[in-house]
This record gives sequence, C-alpha cells and structure tokens, in this order.
Amino acid sequence: MKSLKTIFKYIKNYPGLVVAYFSFNILSAIFGLVSLGMLSPFLMVIFKKEDTFKKVTENASGPLGMLDFLKEKLHGLLQSPDGASKALLILCLIIFTAIILKNICAYLSMYFLNPIRNRILNDMRRNMYQKILQLPVGYFSEQRKGDVMSKLSNDLADVEGSTISVMESIFREPIVVLFSMVWLVILSPQLTIFLLVFLPVAGFILGRIGRSLKKQNVQVLQQFGSIFSTIEETLGGIRIIKAFNAESKIQKKFNSENESLFHLKNKANRRRDLASPVSEAMGVTAVLCILYYGGRLVLANDNAIALNAGDFISYIAIFSQMIQPLKALSNASYNIQKGSASIERIETLINEKVEIQEPLNPKILHEFTSTIELRNVSFGYEDQLILNNINLTIKKGQTIALVGSSGAGKSTLADLIPRFIDAQAGEVLIDGVNIKEYSLHSVRSQMGIVTQEAILFNDSISNNIALGVENSEIDAIVQAAEIANAHF
Repeated sequence: MKSLKTIFKYIKNYPGLVVAYFSFNILSAIFGLVSLGMLSPFLMVIFKKEDTFKKVTENASGPLGMLDFLKEKLHGLLQSPDGASKALLILCLIIFTAIILKNICAYLSMYFLNPIRNRILNDMRRNMYQKILQLPVGYFSEQRKGDVMSKLSNDLADVEGSTISVMESIFREPIVVLFSMVWLVILSPQLTIFLLVFLPVAGFILGRIGRSLKKQNVQVLQQFGSIFSTIEETLGGIRIIKAFNAESKIQKKFNSENESLFHLKNKANRRRDLASPVSEAMGVTAVLCILYYGGRLVLANDNAIALNAGDFISYIAIFSQMIQPLKALSNASYNIQKGSASIERIETLINEKVEIQEPLNPKILHEFTSTIELRNVSFGYEDQLILNNINLTIKKGQTIALVGSSGAGKSTLADLIPRFIDAQAGEVLIDGVNIKEYSLHSVRSQMGIVTQEAILFNDSISNNIALGVENSEIDAIVQAAEIANAHF
C-alpha cells in the first residue's frame, strides 16, 4: 500500500525510538502471558490436583519445559506442611509481579510511541509549509486555498490516527497475537487448530468493509476542502458580501456544503462503526466454539488429546485477552484506509513540481542600471491565454502604468518581473540578461512591491516592517516607518 510506504519513509528516520517501542511491546506481551499462564497451576493448587503436578517431562526446554518445571516445584512444595498456602502465595506474587512489569512496559512503549507520532506529523507539516513557500504564485490561482488549509489541518489529523494504527498494527498487536497463539498451541494444539478456522473468515469480512471506507473518506476530505475554501473566501471578501447584501446567498451556499459534509461523514462513520460489532460477534462465536470443543477435550478419556481443567481455563483467559488485539487490528485497518486518503492528498502537495527553478550557477543582480524588457512573452492558465506575444521595454527612471479591464493580464504581466511566475514563451530581461539566469534572491532584493491591500502578519510592527531583512537595525526600521508615515 502506497500510504504505508509513505509512513515508513518518515518512521525510518527514528530507528532508536522504533526499536525501544518494539522492545517494550515484546516485554509487555511476555509478562502478560506469564500472568495468565499462572492460572493453570493456581487452579490446580486450589482444587488439590496433585496428580497433575506429577506428570512432568524431565529435562524439557522451552516454554512447556518451564511450565512443567514450575509444576514440579509446586508438587514438591505441596508435600510440606502448609504447602498449599505457600504455593498460593508464590503464585500470587508471580502473577502480581508479572502484571506490574507488563503495565510498566506498556507505558514505556507508549512513552516512545508519542515522539514517533508527533515527529512524523511535525515533519509532514514542515514539508507541506516549505513546499507552499516554494510553489509559484500561479499555483494558488489554480488551487483553492481552502483545500490547502484542509490538508494542513484535517488531513494531518487523519494521518495522526493512521500513524498510530500502523505502529500498533505492525509493532504491538501482532506481537501479542503471535505470542498468545504460541502459548495456546502449547496448551492444546487440537483446540488451536479448531480456532484457526475462524480467523481467515473474519479477516476476509473485515477487509471488505475496510476497503470501501477509503473511497468514502476521500469524498469527506474533498468536501472539507470545499468548506474551508468558502470560509476563506468569506473572510477575505466580507466587505464585498456586506456591501452587496449577499449574506443570505453566501449562507445558503455554506449550508448546502455543510449538509453535504454531514451526509458524507454519516456514511463513513457508519461503515467504520460496523467494524467493532462485527469483530466482537465473531469473537463471541469463537469463544462459544472453544467452550464447546474444549469442554469435550476436558471430558475426553483419551490421554493423547485430553485437556485438564486448569489448562482449559488458562486457554480461555489467554484467548479472551487476544480478542482485544484482534479487534484493534481490525480497527487499525480502517484507520489506515482512512489515513491513506489523507496521505495521498498530502503527498500530492509535497510532491508538487516547483516550476520556478534557480539556475545551477546563478548570476547576481547587484544593481539595476538600464532596462527591463519583455520580449515576445506569452502566458496562460490551462486553456486560457492571458498574455500573447507581448513586447515591452522599460528604461530606468521611467514610470509605467498598466491599464486595462479586469482580467486583461495586468497583474500577470507584473508578476513576471519578480519571477512569481515564468513566461511560457518568450523571455524577460533585466539589463540585457534573461531573468532566469539571475538568482531569485538578488532579483527580488532590487524590487519594492506595494500591494493593493495592506497585509499585516501576526507579529510585531517592527517585524512586519523588516520582513525579509536579516539582522535589521532598529534605526533603519524607524526610518522606513517615518518614510511610510507610520511613525509618530
């Protein structure tokens, strides 16, 4: 899946955190299984099944050997006075210690997961903002600003959920499920084979539901972008809206888009919420089948397949603890499908081609000395030609006014000179040199631009005046403010 590759591209930048997260998940799973595995000898002590402890495989190794070794020690302890009480105390201490260690390791795993998640979001947010600053002005004429804002907010929120789901579905839940399955096989191979029949069926059904969620979530995100665009247009054009009494018309447009979002989110959420009850119903069905088939094994007289009551209770306890990770895996698949739509939209922005490129060995425009020339310049958006074979020479010291109807291309022509956009045909020259041969910084450093509307950034007045100037002197800022009649 493409979205998984994208997330792993960011995850691989933090190998130390990933290893720590993975290691503590393994330890948490081991201690959890130890606490549940102690139920079998605990029940044997309570019900005084000493004959069970006598059936020990000598010199065994691996998990089964360890369990048998414990049973042998308990059998020896039971022969002493107050042996049963001592055995119960030992088992309780083992279970208590295992549970404490399990929860400590679980906390530490989440402790290392948080910086991974936040780092990935931070990297994506930084890359998107960096690309926004690199893209030419023309990009924002063709793309809705609200859609870009939606990618920086809603899409990133979905990626956060998807990132956690990826980490949990790869580095946590499979570990718990795998270790639990190994322990279940040790307790009863026959019962485990019977259980495995249900897992592929459950995976198939849940997978079908998850695939349809991605398509619906794409529609939700697109609608979010449309709403953000409407809000952005409203805030930017609030004077025009009020001047033309257009409040009710704009409100109807927003209400229509908001209602569409309501229906789309309902469909997506209902499909997502279907996962939990379906997986729980399958889990209950599996438990009932285990109770039936496992009960028959307990009652069986054949020693080759018989299962003692203590191991059967342990089996049910371990399987019940495995249901939650299985449910989490199913929910993770939905979050990954949902997040993949957001990741694709984010990657579309990050991978957008930057058309305004710096030359490999740029010339530096130290000073403007003679002329600015537009030679056979043409430019258009998609199929609409805005400028067609324009020729214009502006000498130093001349004052030029561009006059024409709205949409005639005045702003487009002006945008060519600081290279906010590049001509699609022809060339722009400064002092006889193609503007593309100069560095962008040196060209724009020679220009001053006064926009039609005053724009104040969310910063101090002095920083607004000194925007783009490194290490600016306070005297220079005051002088600029006095020239602009902004100093009192």
